[in-house]
Amino acid sequence: MNTVIPKQAISQLRKSLDNFKLDDAIELCTNEAQTRKFLIEPFFHFLNYESNNLIPEYNADFGDRISQKIDYAVLLNKKETILVEAKKYNSKLTDREAGQLNGYFGNTKNSKIAILTNGIEYRFYSDILEPNIIDSKPFFVFSILSYCDSDIETLIKFDRRYIKIIEIVKSAQEVVFAESFEGAFFKEMAAPSKELLKIIHKNMTFGSKFNEDTQGKMINLINSAFLKSIYEKKMLEESNSNSLGVITTELEIQAYHTIRTLLIQNKKVAKERISYKDFKGFFNILVDDSSKKVICKLIFNDKFMKIVIDTNEYLLEHIDDLMKHKNELTNRAIMMME
Repeated sequence: MNTVIPKQAISQLRKSLDNFKLDDAIELCTNEAQTRKFLIEPFFHFLNYESNNLIPEYNADFGDRISQKIDYAVLLNKKETILVEAKKYNSKLTDREAGQLNGYFGNTKNSKIAILTNGIEYRFYSDILEPNIIDSKPFFVFSILSYCDSDIETLIKFDRRYIKIIEIVKSAQEVVFAESFEGAFFKEMAAPSKELLKIIHKNMTFGSKFNEDTQGKMINLINSAFLKSIYEKKMLEESNSNSLGVITTELEIQAYHTIRTLLIQNKKVAKERISYKDFKGFFNILVDDSSKKVICKLIFNDKFMKIVIDTNEYLLEHIDDLMKHKNELTNRAIMMME
């Protein structure tokens, strides 16, 4: 069973981050030591870590090798730690730099999570693909300059009071699996393999020989318009089936198209970047199909209709009431697209 985190704790974390005098702290950061003191340590305090939990210059155990120290170790208990590599404020973080953590990570057996940060951006890594080797990409990135509800809901899982490494790693595995599947699927759709075409051809009711001419016709059919049509058929199938526990209603689709129409009236909003994802209990309208770029959340049920834009909630009496929030929706969409 996953850890239940009180809504009050999530609200408190957001309040702490919102009230943090970031500009004042940044002005004090001219080197790495100041970045640690004025940006990184306060960040971990927001997550309820005390000084005795946050150990600077932590000695990674290299056995007979020369001792090396990691910038911080977040001590969770006697068995588990999170390693933190700190860079000076304004340093550009890259996944290549995360590779520097591999030496510490591989030799600190009680660590399953490592963080690379410059005090503004926090990149969370694990060893999902290969044990004891940092993955090439983070499974979660948090920026103290720009965050949404879903970012806060993920970050609170690292709070000292609620953190469960096993649950976090399992969630990270799901993220990596989904991204890997999406990448492989896109690659297959962009350049369909003969094996895929053969499987599809085998299931076609139209009788034809599987030759180069047939393969060429099939490849030409696999384009964006075709995939959109397939997607809509899949969506309709799921709407008519309760097996997944998610039902996309006509009202939600109507609201989506209304909001999309409002947004694309602004030239700064690219229509092809707007999408949606339905969940059990709510419906998100997104940028780039990313759960980290939520424009708004729709909560439609038998009792009420509600739209949530960032932290602002509005009750709707009718779908047309969405027009009242055009400016706020547009500003939110532009911010998510930047």
